[in-house]
Amino acid sequence: MTSEEARQQAQAEELTLRLADNKTGYYGVCLAKPGQAKPYQAGVTRGGKTVHLGCFATAEEAALCVARSPEGQAA
Repeated sequence: MTSEEARQQAQAEELTLRLADNKTGYYGVCLAKPGQAKPYQAGVTRGGKTVHLGCFATAEEAALCVARSPEGQAA
């Protein structure tokens, strides 16, 4: 999924890709494995613990995963 496809999918699902003041620009997304096919990692805090949601090719795709999570929808 491209960055644009992820943004369009979020809009279609009426989800918000939360912006953050970090290197990726999105809440819950970090650049974990630079140079890899899926370098962006998505994660949320659930019950006081960090939960890994997966690795993705684009920051927008990872942000979409965060937005789909119960934590993302609650925000």
